[in-house]
Amino acid sequence: MQILANVVNFVLGLGGAIFLPFMIAILGMFFKMSFFDSFKNGLRIGAGLIGIDLVIGTLVGALAPAVAHYSNLGTGFIATDIGWEGISAIAWSTPFSIAIVPLGMILNYILIRIKFTKTMDVDVWNYWHFILTAAMVYYLGIRMNLGTAVSAILGIVIALATLAVILKCGDWIAPYWQEYYDLPGTTCCNSDAYCIWLVNIIVCKIMDMIPGLNKIKINGKMLSEKFGAFGDSGVITFFCGLLLALVTRCDLKTALKMSVTLTACIILVPKTVSLLMEGLVPISNHARRYFKNKLGDDYDIYIGMDEALCLGDETGIQIAVIMIPFALALAFVPGVNFFPVAGLGSLCYTTCACALFAKGDFLKTFVSSLVMTLVFYELKSFMAPLATMLAVESGSVTSASGLITGSGVWELQNLIIGLITKMFGAW
Repeated sequence: MQILANVVNFVLGLGGAIFLPFMIAILGMFFKMSFFDSFKNGLRIGAGLIGIDLVIGTLVGALAPAVAHYSNLGTGFIATDIGWEGISAIAWSTPFSIAIVPLGMILNYILIRIKFTKTMDVDVWNYWHFILTAAMVYYLGIRMNLGTAVSAILGIVIALATLAVILKCGDWIAPYWQEYYDLPGTTCCNSDAYCIWLVNIIVCKIMDMIPGLNKIKINGKMLSEKFGAFGDSGVITFFCGLLLALVTRCDLKTALKMSVTLTACIILVPKTVSLLMEGLVPISNHARRYFKNKLGDDYDIYIGMDEALCLGDETGIQIAVIMIPFALALAFVPGVNFFPVAGLGSLCYTTCACALFAKGDFLKTFVSSLVMTLVFYELKSFMAPLATMLAVESGSVTSASGLITGSGVWELQNLIIGLITKMFGAW
């Protein structure tokens, strides 16, 4: 058992971009593709994910001068944002985390065969979202004297139940997702995305009820048609970068470097997404044929992936650049106890997701992104003590000199668990 655990931990420790090509190769062969065709497609997906990570890392690095300017303006940041990377590492360090992966895959297959869902989640690396939920239940259960075995079983059951709900959500979002982002045969299986879309739907509904405001319609295509090259995403990004550099008092060299680098990142992000789709489409086609043969010609299958697939959206990318100074400024809102350095890399995920139910409308996407970012900050701040407890209990850190927080802890299922256990004094 220890050997198996070591092997699984080694593979998962490689990261999603390295892990997924091998996972895709195995799935491809299961769906009757040749090994080399499957592996080639897996490498395309891995290349796309690595490309996205590199571009976002470069973007965050380019923003360092602006971030430094904002961070020097305030005090009272008692928590450190360790991003999704740090939180996922805490999740994977849970003793029974390796069991959730095969159990989740088996459950997914069974739920497809009994026609409970049409979504097949191939993005196994992002199981860390469900494992984080299991970790919360496990460590909080022990604190509430439920015992190690009961807490572990309860954690696994709730994690698998969360997976089942997300698969069903994948069925629901698929038509909207495929039509708006032009991603045929796919859907999204990241639980954090559904929290974003919940806020997105509410904000758009409210804005549709406000007279005057509901008449304003602006999108990327309209800007390009009206202003020509000046409406291009790259040009808009360049001037937004210059404005941000001016506001944060950067010198000319820094301003130009920041603006050009931001522009390059915004242009490159959709290109990396196209690599993901290059690898995903053949797998999707074979999977759909396989299940049609098993379940009937009228049954369709959606390939569930990371919300990274939506990063090619023009409106979302343009709003991501505009949102940068606002995202930094929101750190000074009362109740926020951390400075969002790590979160800047995830900003384009939020804005591109918010473009979905805004249907590409600039104003709705911007307002939804603004509200969602503030919600992120407040919930991450609220959940920081619980995230810190998880880090210490899991052994990810030996002791906590201060609070930590990060992406994932604020997701709806985790927030519900946190609120219930806080009422009982578990943290």
